[in-house]
Parts: sequence; C-alpha cells; structure tokens
Amino acid sequence: MKVLIKNEFTKLKREWFVLFLLLLSWLPVLTGGVGAVFNNSTKTVSDLFFFMNNQFSMFFPMVIVILTGSLFYQEYKNKTYINWITYGYSKQQLFSAKIIVGFVIEIVFAASLICLFHILILMLKIAGKVSVDIQEILSLTVGFALEAIIVILITTCIAAIIINISRNIIVTSVIGVIYGFVSCFFIGSEFGYVIPGSFAYRLSMYFSDSSTYYELAKQATIGGCISSIISFGLMLFMGIFIFTRKKKSKANDCRTTAKEKK
Repeated sequence: MKVLIKNEFTKLKREWFVLFLLLLSWLPVLTGGVGAVFNNSTKTVSDLFFFMNNQFSMFFPMVIVILTGSLFYQEYKNKTYINWITYGYSKQQLFSAKIIVGFVIEIVFAASLICLFHILILMLKIAGKVSVDIQEILSLTVGFALEAIIVILITTCIAAIIINISRNIIVTSVIGVIYGFVSCFFIGSEFGYVIPGSFAYRLSMYFSDSSTYYELAKQATIGGCISSIISFGLMLFMGIFIFTRKKKSKANDCRTTAKEKK
C-alpha cells in the first residue's frame, strides 16, 4: 500500500493541474480579500467568513471532483490499470491508495485555505478594516474544519464513482462543475440536513452565527450526522464495487472476436 501511495504522489509532481486546483481552492479568500479592501460593507470577520464560505461550498466540490477524477483517469489514459494488478496489488488496494491520496491533498488544500483566511484577517486588522476576536476566529476555524471533512469524505467517493463509470475526465469535470452548483441549492431548506453538503454548510455557519442554523437544531444535527455517515459508507462501497468489477479492455475484445471467427 505504501508503494502505491508513494507512486500516486510521485505522478502528481509532474502534473501542473494540481497547482491550478490549489489556486481555484484559494479563490474564495482571494476574491473575498479584494472585496474587503475595496468594499467598505465588509466590516467584521463574520461578514468575510460568510462570503468565503459561500464560495467554498460552491468551488471546493469542483476541485475535489476534478482532482479525484484525475487520479483515476491516469490509469485509463496511460493504460497502467492492468499493470498494477499483475504486480500483485489488488484492485481494492489501488482504489484505497488513490482515495487516501485524494483525501490528503484535499485536506492540505482546505488547511491552506483557512490559513490564507487567517493571514487575510491579520492584514485587514493591521489596515484597520476589521476588528478581530481570537475566540471568534477559533470558532470559525472549527466550523470550517467540520464542513471541510464532511465535504471531502463524501465528494471524493462520489467523484470516484463518476470517473470509473465514465472513464472520461472531461465528462467528470463537467459533472463536477454542475455538482458544485447543485450542492448549494438545498442550503436554505429546513430539511436540507439530509443532503450532507448542505448540512455541512449550515453546521459551519452555526459557529459564525447560531441564528442561521436549523429551527429544529437537535433533530437536524442528529439527522445530518446520520445522513453524512450513511452517505459516506454507501458512496465508498459503490466506488469500490464499480472500480473492482471486471473491466473489459480492447485486448480482451480482440481475443473474443478472434475466438468467435475460429
């Protein structure tokens, strides 16, 4: 497993799209920072976090889908899928290695985003644009971390399903963009906690402003946690099943055709 994980990181060193995805994941803070500098309406840390988190809930799922899709697509593009199997590694190990690498990179992206947010807050404080409360910053960070974990776990598994069904990175990327927008539709619904992405957003915003949380807070929290756990388990199982099922290759098709002719 260590060899597979190391190999995945080695392959990504040569891929420039990872840098693009990192910049895309920073977009919420970069645009928020520009807005805070030139727009005097952003006077509090909560205002800035609200803007950043709205952008994060839209763009970060796209980043996850494209990144995860690329990890799996490399095997189909380079036709190395069968090679790893013949070296004695199981399909489950190969799937797990890619998922783990995806998790690690996405966590690094999310951590860098919140660090960038902290730097922005410090710069705005020095410039006299916002007032800073350390307790508020810590609370926002906890809420953001919870949201990021839920989004990363579930979206990565969904992306693995999409790429291994389509085996096309363009199709997967387009679906990732659509998924990013659709995931925001249920945020305002009182029953939106059944959608993990919507629940994660509202949970995060609770740490910024508790009045934005669900009216039936206890029911929503329990329901949201159960829905997130079930969704993660189901998506992970489906991803493993789809990836490990027998795949038809062009070589096999040719052999089959040759046998039929004989």
